[in-house]
Amino acid sequence: MRRIIVCPQTKGGIGRSFVAALLFDFLCDQGAAPKVFDLGATLQRLVPEAEFIPPDDPVPLDRIVHGLDEADGVLVDRSGFAGSRLFDDLTEERQVDLQVRFGCEFVFLPVATDDKEANSEIADALDGFGGRVRWLVARNRREGARLDGFDRSRSRARLAALGAVEITVPHLAGVTHRRLQAEDLTVGRGRTAAKLHLLDRSRCARYRAHMAGEFGKVRERLAARYCRPSSRSR
Repeated sequence: MRRIIVCPQTKGGIGRSFVAALLFDFLCDQGAAPKVFDLGATLQRLVPEAEFIPPDDPVPLDRIVHGLDEADGVLVDRSGFAGSRLFDDLTEERQVDLQVRFGCEFVFLPVATDDKEANSEIADALDGFGGRVRWLVARNRREGARLDGFDRSRSRARLAALGAVEITVPHLAGVTHRRLQAEDLTVGRGRTAAKLHLLDRSRCARYRAHMAGEFGKVRERLAARYCRPSSRSR
């Protein structure tokens, strides 16, 4: 069964697009062929392959699901008005119909931080979707190793009851453009690093190696199938 993986929050600055970019790289490195949709015009800075869905698109859900016509799976960075419409359209009845017709299932990938608004959005997504979707939680360690606000929240207990799996995103505060270049940690994919600091951060070899281990723990939740590891040029 193919996956439609959705980053369900809209709060900016929590690492949502960064996590989506790392997941995109992992899937491609594993030989999968994901289709990526950007609903907030932020993911394209990290993944130029992402297809932007503008706020005035009347049927973002249709475009997203039909991405499965040409891909092994779909990855969605939800944000802005189009993201709100996406959730409005994804009623329980519609979801069941889509899953049967397209042979797919939905996986939600929220980012856990100590940001109250971001954690509130996790609670809202749980209220709206609960056990209708599978859950994978990315713990963003930008504030350090501990996430006391999230760890003490009712949302985390609810996620655990639903079988959610947690992975850890590495801390990025110390990563600078100069350090990336000095330590030769970037994977530029043929682009000039000077103009693409965000891209450099997302492709940083050290973090990609870490995330390969983290995402590798939950391979079965991320893609219906894998081919041999990709040899595409970075």
